[in-house]
Amino acid sequence: MRLSRVVVTKSAALTSVALLVLAGAACTSATPTADTSPIVIGADLELSGVHAPIGTTYMRALQLRVDQLNAQGGVDGRHINLETKDNRSDPSLSVANVNALANEAGIAGIIIGACTQCVTDVAKTLDDKQIPTVTLAPASGVVLHDEGIHTVAVLSTDDVNGTDAVGAITGQASRNNLSVVARQTFRATDTDLSQPVRAALNKNPGALVISAFPAQAELIAKTARDAGYSGRLFFDATAAGDLFLTGQMAAATEGTIMVAPQSLVIDDVVATTPAKTARKRWFDDYTSKYGGFSGYSTYAADAIRLLTDAVHTAGGPQHRKMRDIMEDTAFDGLSGQVRFTPDNHSGMMAQALISVVARSGRWRLFG
Repeated sequence: MRLSRVVVTKSAALTSVALLVLAGAACTSATPTADTSPIVIGADLELSGVHAPIGTTYMRALQLRVDQLNAQGGVDGRHINLETKDNRSDPSLSVANVNALANEAGIAGIIIGACTQCVTDVAKTLDDKQIPTVTLAPASGVVLHDEGIHTVAVLSTDDVNGTDAVGAITGQASRNNLSVVARQTFRATDTDLSQPVRAALNKNPGALVISAFPAQAELIAKTARDAGYSGRLFFDATAAGDLFLTGQMAAATEGTIMVAPQSLVIDDVVATTPAKTARKRWFDDYTSKYGGFSGYSTYAADAIRLLTDAVHTAGGPQHRKMRDIMEDTAFDGLSGQVRFTPDNHSGMMAQALISVVARSGRWRLFG
């Protein structure tokens, strides 16, 4: 998750939501206020098109979190309304949606889904209107395990997410004395990834490091295995979506190591702190309502927390105050430890991510 000021800057980081007794006392302690109108939060999401699985997860999580907060009294007694627009996984429509939401009277803040680049395209509108904006973008961290690996090939999308991921991966490879022997990119909409996979395998890497949303990351794993590749696979946190892997993808990804928010495998973690207890509760609530769990859900829930806490502290949806508050925020969230500063809008701290491994069709705590 990232704050958007003038232009979003992306790095290996992410999101938020802290100890709550289901939300954070700050949001639920109702103070007398003359204004009882709803707090309106807009969301531009990929509810159809190629990224629909991700956008649907975000929508479910946003609505669940809003429902939970409203059941506790909303923000200082004011009901929270969530207004969602479908961008159909089309960046141009996403820009139109965000502009429309920004021009609505009474909007408290905007949440943008998978289209990180879209924030740049609407930066002037958001800045002119001082709209507090949060983008839901997974971290681009990766941890390379295995002392026997000396060379890696990197496969990533050819967008902002991929560029940032390649930078993070290349930096870590250098620190670990690993040679990057191939860099292959592909479009986020591609459904046939045999060409970049073949090109990477032609360099005989000791490991494939993949930065893509889950469907493409899993497809690369299957394509590589089908081509006879038996080396190690590493996913960055962009692929940390659903807890369970199914069918041929489960077999192809067996043994894959990935960086993810702790909540993805919270059922493997002993709840020794209030934050871990809150993550377990979220895992249970989301799973109970939707029949499965996705690591992406925590980013959306944390975004709601970030905006509603800012509304409370600002004394209402006052945009300038909210933005200043959000730029000086730190807490232990559902996604992990989060810290924003005026110079760092990335949010989630690197130590919030943990290593997980694919075993028997699901992600498990590594080690």
